[in-house]
Amino acid sequence: MAGNAAHHDNPADHVWDSASVVPITLTGSGATTNSPNVTVSGGVVTITAPGTYRLTGNLTDGQLAVDTNASGIVRLILAGVSISNSRSAALYVANADKVMVVLAAGTTNQLSDATRYVYPDPQTDEPDAALFSDANLTIAGEGSLTVRGNYQDGIASKDGVVITGGRVTVNAADDGIRGKDYVVITGGAISVNARSDGLKSSSSSCIL
Repeated sequence: MAGNAAHHDNPADHVWDSASVVPITLTGSGATTNSPNVTVSGGVVTITAPGTYRLTGNLTDGQLAVDTNASGIVRLILAGVSISNSRSAALYVANADKVMVVLAAGTTNQLSDATRYVYPDPQTDEPDAALFSDANLTIAGEGSLTVRGNYQDGIASKDGVVITGGRVTVNAADDGIRGKDYVVITGGAISVNARSDGLKSSSSSCIL
C-alpha cells in the first residue's frame, strides 16, 4: 500500500445522531438493554444490526460480539468497559460491513483474552486476538483502551485497521496490531509491547 493510497475510514462515519444511540450495560455475566438487536447468551453479548451502541460496565468472563449481514456501520462506544474471556476473544466481530470502536472521552477501557482458545472444531482458527474483526476496523475517540493479547495478537482485522484517536496500549504474546490489508494510524497515542511485530500488515504496509 503506497503512502497516498486510500483506506476505509470515512469522515461521515465519525458523525452520528446521539438520539439514536442504544445503551447497553454489561453486568458481569451478561447485559441489559432495551434493543431487539442485542442478544445475550452464556456470557456472550451479540449485536445483530448496524447502529450506534454505547457500552458501560464489565464482563468478567464473556465476550462482546458483532454478527450482522446488513450493510452499514456498527459503532461501539466504549464508555468505561472491561471485558475478559478465559476461552476466546474479548471483542469478536464475526460478521459486519465495517466497525468503529469509539473510546469515549474521559473513560478507560480494557480488553483481555484467553491464554488458550477453545474452538468448536480443529479446522477453526479464529478469532486469535483479544480484539478480532473479520471486517474493516476503525478505532477513534478521546478515551483510553488497554488490550492484553494473551493468546496471540492484541488487535487484528482480516481487512484493514485505522486508528484516528484515543490512547491505545497493547500488550501481546505475538503481534501487537495486525491488519491483513493495512494498518493506518492518523492520530492518537499508541503504545505496543509485543513479542513479535508491533504493527503488521500481511498484504501491504503500515502507515503512521
